[in-house]
Amino acid sequence: MTTTYGDELKKSGKIIFTIKGVIMRPLFRTAEDAIFVVTCNPEELKNLDIVLFNRLSPAMGEQYVLHRIVGRRKDGKFIVVGDNCSYYDLVDPKDILGVVRSAQRGNKPIKLTGFSYALYKYLWCKPYRFRFFLFRVHNKIRSIGSKIKRIGKKIL
Repeated sequence: MTTTYGDELKKSGKIIFTIKGVIMRPLFRTAEDAIFVVTCNPEELKNLDIVLFNRLSPAMGEQYVLHRIVGRRKDGKFIVVGDNCSYYDLVDPKDILGVVRSAQRGNKPIKLTGFSYALYKYLWCKPYRFRFFLFRVHNKIRSIGSKIKRIGKKIL
């Protein structure tokens, strides 16, 4: 029998796991960073907290996702987004398993406090709609660049 993140959080109130994926880059790195998550009361969460939640997808099944809270709707659902995403998710409070309390890369802690982190949160994470726009512009420029390269190869 395998133990899930949710099971372990219910049992001990905390888990440590290694990041998989690029959703929280540049803050967290795949296979390098250990994340410490503790259970929480969703009503006590604040904007820009990083939460672990359970997402059920028909195609992918059960997924554990780490995203940052960027807002809350009137119906109570949280608006969450990865630091490296160009879309957001709506999460029911009952699906939030815990909140990130600390992180570590190798033997060094990743500072989730202080001036540098505050700048990162308020200049990159909080204006997530502007970031979505930047991602779309970046992707469009890359797409145009690829088309120009293909045309150039055909000509030569």
